[in-house]
Amino acid sequence: MRCKVLVIDDEPTVRFGIHDFLEAHGLEVLEAESCRRARELFRSSRPDVVLLDYRLPDGTALELLPEMRAVDPSIPVLVLTAHASIDIAVQAIKLGAEHFLPKPVELPALLMMVERLLEAQRTRRRQQALVASSPEELNPFLGESPRIRALEDTARRVLDSDSPVLIQGETGTGKGVLATWLHLNGPRAGGPLVQLNCAGLSPQFLDTELFGHERGAFTGAVHRKQGLLEVAHHGSVFLDEIGDMDPQVQPKLLKVVEEKRFRRLGEVEDRAVDVRLIAATHQDLAERVRAQAFRSDLYFRISPLPLLLPALRERPEDLPVIAQALLARLSRELGRPGLHLTPDAADALRAYPWPGNIRELRNVLERAVLLSSKPVLGPAELQLNHDFARKLAAPSTEPSSLAPELDLTLQEVERRHIARVLAAEGGHVERAARRLGIPRSSLYQKLKSLGLSSKV
Repeated sequence: MRCKVLVIDDEPTVRFGIHDFLEAHGLEVLEAESCRRARELFRSSRPDVVLLDYRLPDGTALELLPEMRAVDPSIPVLVLTAHASIDIAVQAIKLGAEHFLPKPVELPALLMMVERLLEAQRTRRRQQALVASSPEELNPFLGESPRIRALEDTARRVLDSDSPVLIQGETGTGKGVLATWLHLNGPRAGGPLVQLNCAGLSPQFLDTELFGHERGAFTGAVHRKQGLLEVAHHGSVFLDEIGDMDPQVQPKLLKVVEEKRFRRLGEVEDRAVDVRLIAATHQDLAERVRAQAFRSDLYFRISPLPLLLPALRERPEDLPVIAQALLARLSRELGRPGLHLTPDAADALRAYPWPGNIRELRNVLERAVLLSSKPVLGPAELQLNHDFARKLAAPSTEPSSLAPELDLTLQEVERRHIARVLAAEGGHVERAARRLGIPRSSLYQKLKSLGLSSKV
């Protein structure tokens, strides 16, 4: 069976060129010229890879990306654009794009990237199948920092409960991994786990995805649709970015949580459903309640068992363990046994701010493995992009209340601030010392005492 690539571009010549080239190399190519057509093909054909032009006649990639991830977050999306800018790239990556390429694109390079995405897709699917039968393969608690040990202790205490769980943490910290772990290790492990990302979805789209609809419920509803809640019956439903859920849909979800009942759009009778809700957000839901963007009654019903995932930069001592675990997995996936990091590379990882957290770390390591034939990876192979990290991290959209400075010791605050400044200056000690307002010799002493390195 040939892999399917969905090419979304409003320029017929561009679509034809990519279609002809990829098809000549054994791929099945589908074409869409607009957002509307792209939505139809994405849902009906479930492609393996999407090539998405940034600007389309009826919308942009930033509007389509959340909808695509809501339907199937495992399908990689590569954004192409003739309007390249770091701001657009940052937004696209934040919304789930795997890569971002400026036009015009060299077709051989595009083919190579598509093939890598397809291979990564096959690997992820094999890995998901393995995880389903081997829950121990999925470990959201790598490391020995006090925060991660406290998180594991709390998570194990709530495993057997049927109450909703609220996972909080910055983007990329592994909220989905923790949700999967909770399901696979809990009493509902034999049932389905259904996932939906609520970010950026219209009320009607979110309503029909969660609750389903009857034929004729609205224009275009030519068939009856089963909602994800029904699919998750006797299992768990994971709602990622629940803080972005439209207020119009929140009352219906509250009824599911309180009464285990819901009603399809266009239906007159309620349906019973037995699910455990696992919700996640990077936002401060209490603040959303105060801003009247989130219902207080729903907030109190989904937050009896909160779990807080710390950001990667807040537990730098765990970075070598996490990185080596990811490298071991990449070794198995790519047939490259024995991959490991040099001590200098581990230091570089500790000094980097990681605005994308574990997701960004995995991407950095995967790129290093794919582009280097060396079994030992040093700082040069990691290619840490400090300018991009600075742009991605500021201005921060993450709630400061998720990781209050009051929980840190004075030494931890100092270490964290020095690491950020050093990373922002690309590892240049003299510039970092000037920015910190201390002599260079003093900064060297602090780097040594705090276990940091200037080699980035």
